[in-house]
Amino acid sequence: MIDPAEKSTEVPPLADQGSGQAEVAPGVFLDSRLGLYHQHERWLAISDVHFGYEMSRRAAGGLWPLWGMETIEERLNQLVCGLSPDTLVLTGDVVDSAAAPEEAIAWLSRLSELGPELILIAGNHDRGQIRRHFEFVPWFRSGSFFFHHGHQFCFEEETKGESGLIEITGHQHPSIRYSDGAGTSLRLPSLAMESFTNHSRWVLPAFSPWAGGGAYRPSEKCSEFHQWACGQFRVFEVSHP
Repeated sequence: MIDPAEKSTEVPPLADQGSGQAEVAPGVFLDSRLGLYHQHERWLAISDVHFGYEMSRRAAGGLWPLWGMETIEERLNQLVCGLSPDTLVLTGDVVDSAAAPEEAIAWLSRLSELGPELILIAGNHDRGQIRRHFEFVPWFRSGSFFFHHGHQFCFEEETKGESGLIEITGHQHPSIRYSDGAGTSLRLPSLAMESFTNHSRWVLPAFSPWAGGGAYRPSEKCSEFHQWACGQFRVFEVSHP
């Protein structure tokens, strides 16, 4: 395990005092608040918000508290206002289901008023009235970065073998689990980065407060793998044997 003090940022150049950042690629910063920010292209990408998750669980008969949607809006507003991106890319699973249509439409309407261009990428959970009120796209591209949710194979088809691209997805909710060996464990959301022969794939951490996440297993074709864990105030790289 890499010592967090060796490969993290105590006072990052872009984050405010309530967060940490690490430069995971030239000009690209992972914020501990679970957003990926490109300093020069000025886009901010987050994935798997699953807005309305608790309403989905209540519709299924569960007794879930309703603080999740409010928390999501507060956290995302802090990110957008703090980083001031020109483009905000929501990389799929913007909502959890069709269970809270009025709340989701009102939230996205307020979000679109914050300033950045809003790109909504369709994920496997995005359904219901929200799809009729807002335009969703299957993928989005900015320079060498190709965004899609990851539940469908559109990267190879749309890029036609173009080399040097960076594929940015969500869907898998990657995380890192730490254990003290005595029964106590901590799971942190993470960014997983795979390198292949002619392109790279980065899998974003889930933004939803309800997403526990799971271990990420890189592809057998992966030639190089890096993973960055997001703590409350720090981002640090995790070594893999």
